[in-house]
Amino acid sequence: MFRLVDKLSVGLSKASLRQTVLSNNLANVNTPGFKRSDVVDNLSFSSELSQAQGSSLRRTHAKHLSGGLTGKSRGAFSVVQDTSTTMRTDGNNVDVERERVLLLENWLYYESLIDAVTRKLGQLRSVIGEGRR
Repeated sequence: MFRLVDKLSVGLSKASLRQTVLSNNLANVNTPGFKRSDVVDNLSFSSELSQAQGSSLRRTHAKHLSGGLTGKSRGAFSVVQDTSTTMRTDGNNVDVERERVLLLENWLYYESLIDAVTRKLGQLRSVIGEGRR
């Protein structure tokens, strides 16, 4: 259960960083020469998440691999700048409408991860309380 919550927290970290980056893009929409940035996956978070959900493997020996997030997985995303496009003659490449759509998409992603974490922790709460409310 906690492995899944750990993986969800990586997704939450990515969404939080992406919110900051996209907001910065909008804040610089009128800055000449500004190039937009975005957050990209170095590893596929969604494939790791689906693997964690479908996995029933247990660590039965101390020398076995844990299957949890490694240090490499925690750095599974990075900020990259788009220098290949230009929207205006001043060199700026921020499209306000596109950034707003990406912000909305990111917000929905973040909210769905929060909902998943809440449900998992609710299950744990139910188990601890032996199903009583």
